[in-house]
Amino acid sequence: MNNENNLYRDKKMDSGKMKKLRLFPGAALCLALTLGMTVPAMADSGSWQQDNEGRWKYITESGTAAAPGWLEADGNWYRIGEDGNRQTGWFREGDAWYYLDESGIMATGWKKVDGKHYYFRDNGTMQNSTLRKDETQYTFNADGSFASARREKNTGGGAFPVGFYNTELQALADNLNELKEDSFDGDEEDDYYEDDKKNYDKDASYVINGRLQEIAEHRLQMARTKGYGSGKIPDEGTLSEYLKAIGYNSGRRIMEVYLMNCDGADAAEDKLLRNHNSDEKKRSDRAVYYKEMGLAHEKVNGKDYYMVIFMR
Repeated sequence: MNNENNLYRDKKMDSGKMKKLRLFPGAALCLALTLGMTVPAMADSGSWQQDNEGRWKYITESGTAAAPGWLEADGNWYRIGEDGNRQTGWFREGDAWYYLDESGIMATGWKKVDGKHYYFRDNGTMQNSTLRKDETQYTFNADGSFASARREKNTGGGAFPVGFYNTELQALADNLNELKEDSFDGDEEDDYYEDDKKNYDKDASYVINGRLQEIAEHRLQMARTKGYGSGKIPDEGTLSEYLKAIGYNSGRRIMEVYLMNCDGADAAEDKLLRNHNSDEKKRSDRAVYYKEMGLAHEKVNGKDYYMVIFMR
């Protein structure tokens, strides 16, 4: 995932190069104790070696394989399985979930896995409770996948950062949220959360809906590969037809906007507003009528393509 805000680093391993190995000195030992990790035998240096079946082992300078458990090499954390091989994919330890990428590196920050976005703390554990960061409040589903992002309430509305958005996507989200803020009438009457605490600016920015986000990313990919015309994608049909096919029926109003061949977020916003922000349009055709959205972006041959799905 190309994302400037992503804290996750993906380093490819070079089996022929000696790697400096640091096993739990100082702060790393504190991390190990915090996570309940098994402390492996000490080794000064070593290298990753791959067998004929494509499995990786860490061989220490003395020629022995690294012990099962957590291992730190080159500033990254890895998990060695009971068979002595480097693990990849999801891993559970106690009540905590971790994700190890295709190179075995423990994920931190935002990571997209099988079409869903997850957040991993600095110690690698998956976030599964509300996260507040940089004026943004994130919620997560029971499986840890991203559920929603919104600007912290009573902070005035408008733009707010979404951790896994790339620069171009964040720019369009900012433009749309500023548009939403400008359209906000400031009426505080009956503006409450379920906990009955006043939330006067809840309509002054969009909520990023995790399910809409997944759908927008999928629909953009399909539109780019299969084509898009009259609101339809071949083999998928309209957004309404696609939602019915996947069993997503919220009973709420939706609108899909595909923005092609744009020169940046400002040009994309201009295209959107020409068709979806005129006072002459009925309310359901205007972007500011909606309360939630999901956005996706691809850059192709220097041009920006966006898919925006609104819901009310």
